Amino acid sequence: MMDFKYTLNQRPPFRHLLLYGLQWLVVSIPNVLTVAVLGKLQFADNVALQTLYLQKVYVVMGITMLAQAFFGHRLPIVVGPAAVLIVGILSAASEGFDAVYTALATGGAVLFLLSVSGFLDKVVRIFTPRVIITILGLIAMTLAPVIINLVFSDGNPVFNFVFFIVAIVAVFLIDRMLSGIGKTMTVVVLTVGATVAYFLFNPLPASPSTAGAALHGRLFVHFDFNPAVVVAFLICFFALLINELGSIESVRSMTGAADTAKRTKRGCAVVGLGNVFSGLLGVIGPVDFSISPGIISSTRCASRYTIIPCGIGLLLCACFPAAVAWLTLMPNLVIGILLTYIIVLQLASAFNMIVETHSVKTFEHALTIALPLCAALIVAFMPVSVSDSLPAMLRPILTNGFVVGVLLVVFVEHFVFLKRN
Repeated sequence: MMDFKYTLNQRPPFRHLLLYGLQWLVVSIPNVLTVAVLGKLQFADNVALQTLYLQKVYVVMGITMLAQAFFGHRLPIVVGPAAVLIVGILSAASEGFDAVYTALATGGAVLFLLSVSGFLDKVVRIFTPRVIITILGLIAMTLAPVIINLVFSDGNPVFNFVFFIVAIVAVFLIDRMLSGIGKTMTVVVLTVGATVAYFLFNPLPASPSTAGAALHGRLFVHFDFNPAVVVAFLICFFALLINELGSIESVRSMTGAADTAKRTKRGCAVVGLGNVFSGLLGVIGPVDFSISPGIISSTRCASRYTIIPCGIGLLLCACFPAAVAWLTLMPNLVIGILLTYIIVLQLASAFNMIVETHSVKTFEHALTIALPLCAALIVAFMPVSVSDSLPAMLRPILTNGFVVGVLLVVFVEHFVFLKRN
């Protein structure tokens, strides 16, 4: 185990606590920017409501991080918006705002109940290495239409294409050159650098106005239970669960923390409740991020207390709507580049997992992964006319490429190519 300056349950001096917490905060703030696309797509050009959406996200992330530090897994792990829920929210958007977030809250409640009831271990058995690899790939495949729309929705398409390619190549070159704590700052560097570069070639937008957000924005959603949307979100939550388990285990093993089962149970329960809260507020839900080991190794500080100032800092971010409003002005092109960076990392993790787990040994194993990915890609780019012709009750499931892919990989893995003893 690494020689830490401060171990898991050691409380650093107040000055050091603030400095370490600030490092976590600098990494956490840009994570919310990736969901700015949800505010733009759901509230069009209403900057006030977009700002309110991001404020709510900061509140949810801050409260969840503090709850994890005191009552959950009690590990130094950064919390951020779950990328897989972006897929669920955008795929079911046509069913209505309230139906989408009611389903999200329901998924969080189910995750909480699984965690406290002891059924979590039984559910996890479904997710073999090949299923997990496929799910990581599915997130990338099904976000492709969203990224294409972001990259080419505004401005000159030729400029956007060239800017996109140059930015993606540049960010991975920068990522390779950075080391230590600097490597965890890649998203920050990408966000600031790409935004500045974009506005060197394009006019600056007008100053944002947040007037009316508190008056016209609803604090909570109205209950609207749509069974098909709920089923689609439950499948998305399986992927969120995999992400959560991986993040907890990676940091637990790194810090040498005991009581693995208890930490996992409490951590998943807190994330479940965090998603219930976010669903009621009408915003995307939280999950623990896997970048945490990189921050711990670079700072050599494993104290769980360092994420407390970070959680408080996220809550404070929500108290400054004028500052949050500027985040809504980030160009769609830059948001598309951010999402691309994230899904490329997930896709690379999937390929790396194939090598590490030796999961693909036969052609049937390869088919188990390839078939769902291909089906999901086709569904993701399905013409609107086809989607509209599907039965209304099944539309939220059949038009969600991620959901179709997950159902298909589970069926193929456990039934079609099931190894006979």
